[in-house]
Amino acid sequence: MGIQTDDGWAMSMVMDANETDASDAVRRRQPLARGIELLTHMVESPQDAHGVRELAGVLDVSPSTAHRLITDLEKIGMVRRTENGTSYRLGLDFLRLAWLASSRYPMHDISENLLRDLVARTGESAFSCLYNEQRRSMMFTMSVESSHPLQYALPLQKWLPLHGGASGLAIFAELPDARREALAHSGLEPITVNTVTDPDAVLARLTDIHAAGYAITHGERIEGAVAIAAPTFGPAGEVVGSVGLSIPEARFDEARTAAFAEAVRTTAAQFTARIQGSNRSS
Repeated sequence: MGIQTDDGWAMSMVMDANETDASDAVRRRQPLARGIELLTHMVESPQDAHGVRELAGVLDVSPSTAHRLITDLEKIGMVRRTENGTSYRLGLDFLRLAWLASSRYPMHDISENLLRDLVARTGESAFSCLYNEQRRSMMFTMSVESSHPLQYALPLQKWLPLHGGASGLAIFAELPDARREALAHSGLEPITVNTVTDPDAVLARLTDIHAAGYAITHGERIEGAVAIAAPTFGPAGEVVGSVGLSIPEARFDEARTAAFAEAVRTTAAQFTARIQGSNRSS
């Protein structure tokens, strides 16, 4: 509806144009966001191929809408049809971009070298983790195994809750106070029988972890495993992940806790220095 002013309908036209532009911008963003959501689902899914109805369900849209989106992605090589023509898989152009991005992102090589050094110093398997603020979750991004025959396989590239295990608790303890409170009271589910889920107990524990600079847990994410982890920080001082050790409980020596913790904190500080660009020469 127009608004009469001394300038006639000029004000109305400006307002209508602004509203139209905003509406168009929203519509333009949605296909991109939905396309990325489809690609994310295809990357993270264990399936090799995906049907249109499945993808429609992922996005909660009609099959015709999903088909338009997947067709647009097919045109630019992000996906390709399977041999039978009824489903889709990731395309070669998507894989090419993924390889290029991976080769230009130095953290993989940095992570591997630092984790190998940590394994050499401690004789135990080491890991690195990444924190996602939007998901309020973490994932194991890399592990370097020790030479011991008894080891625990970590679930790499899978989003996991913060409250189960030292890897997540080291991150959890460095979140802003309000976020820690909200997450602690969000209805935490036990991962093993040893996982601490009581909000007050979790918050008290996080205070101790923050003060110590590392977390240690016994069988809270993987039964029978001891983990020690310390947080890593980004350019603005925000927590971005953690690094640590995974040790079978049967082999864990309590007398080495302080030495393990110091080695983990040192490696975490090296990660942080590399991420922040303050240790480029080493």
